[in-house]
Amino acid sequence: MSVMYSPRDARTSRSSTGRPQMIVEQHFHPASAAMSTAKPAYAIGKNRSITRIRSVRSDVYRAEVSHRATTGVLATTPQIPEWHYNIDDEGYRSVVVTDLRVRLAGWSVESVDADETVTRSDFTFGAIWADQSGRANGTDDGWAKDAWEAPVEPGSLVRAFIVDGRRLEVDQWDSLAAWMIESLYDKPVAFIVEVGPSDYVADSTDDAPVVCSQVVVLSEGVVMLRRSRTELSHLLLADYSSSGLPLDEWQNDGHFEDCTDGYLFTKDIRLVARSCIAWIRVNAGVNTTGNIGCSYRFADELPRSS
Repeated sequence: MSVMYSPRDARTSRSSTGRPQMIVEQHFHPASAAMSTAKPAYAIGKNRSITRIRSVRSDVYRAEVSHRATTGVLATTPQIPEWHYNIDDEGYRSVVVTDLRVRLAGWSVESVDADETVTRSDFTFGAIWADQSGRANGTDDGWAKDAWEAPVEPGSLVRAFIVDGRRLEVDQWDSLAAWMIESLYDKPVAFIVEVGPSDYVADSTDDAPVVCSQVVVLSEGVVMLRRSRTELSHLLLADYSSSGLPLDEWQNDGHFEDCTDGYLFTKDIRLVARSCIAWIRVNAGVNTTGNIGCSYRFADELPRSS
C-alpha cells in the first residue's frame, strides 16, 4: 500500500475465491480514480502477478459482497457473530459486525435502555473505518472497512440478535464488555474508568475486601489496568508518558500498595475491557451485570487566560 498516492484509501482483502486483493476507494471523478489505481498497479506488477484490475462503484461492490452465499457453520446454524458498538462523528451509535463470512441481511438487533425501553433495528451493509491498531470507528480515522451495521440508542445495551423469528440471546457480560470497549475508545490522556460492586460505599473504617479495577489512559494510545481486592485510590502520577513501559505483560511487583492483584500496560482496549469485567465477575461472586457499578472522570484543567 506504500505505492498508493493516499494509502489511507487502500486496504488488503480476499476475493470470493480466497485470492489476495487490494481494494482502493476514491471519492472523486471516476476517470481520476481509475488513474490513481492504474499507476500504482504498474509498480506492484513489477514484483507480483496481477490477474485482474476492476473499477466499480462502491455501492455496487458492497451490494455484491453482502449477497455472497455463506458456507459452513455460519450458514447452517445461525449464531451470534463477533460484534461491537460504534459511534460516528455526529454521535449516532450502532452495532457493527466486520466478519463478512456471515450474511446479516434479514437480521435485526434488540437493545434496551436504562428505562427498560426495548428497540429493534435491522442490519444493513455499509462501511466503517479501522485505525492502525485494528480498532473500528465511525470517525474517518484510518482505512475504510466493509461492515454490517444496525443503529442502537445511546446508552442502551444489546440483549439479542433476531433472525427468521428466532432470538439469539446475547450474554449480558459480553454486552457489558462491549460497552466498556466503546467507552474506552479515543479517550484523552488521564481519563479514568473504575469498575466495582454497584452497592459499594467508601468507608475508611470498613476493612472488608472489595474486588475492583481501574483503567487509566496514558500517552500514545497505552492504557493501564489495575486489579485489586481493596479500594483503589486515584494515582498522583508525575506524568502520563508510556515511554519505556512493558506492554502486554502482567506486573506483580507491588509497585502500587493499593493494587493487590497486578497491573497491565497495553494498547488493546478489548483486552482491558474483557479482563476488567472477568476479574469482577469471577472474584466478586456477582451474578448479574446489575451488580456492577462503573464511574469515570476526566483530567482537571487549569484556568487559562485568553
